[in-house]
Amino acid sequence: MGTAYITANPRNCKSCWACLEACPKQVFGKVNEFFGLHKHIVIQNPEACIGCNKCVKACQYGAIIAVNA
Repeated sequence: MGTAYITANPRNCKSCWACLEACPKQVFGKVNEFFGLHKHIVIQNPEACIGCNKCVKACQYGAIIAVNA
């Protein structure tokens, strides 16, 4: 899953939600799977991404990766 500027790897997501806070265009959303007990980010609004890479810089876990970086 991704946009023209970033891609996401939910397996690396630690549910810190730093990318959600950093993104000025609300590209991300949360997946809360109660039974699987796994929470992670999801790109829910890819067309809004402007390629600022604030989310890439905010993610300490490598869950958000810049495309063509």
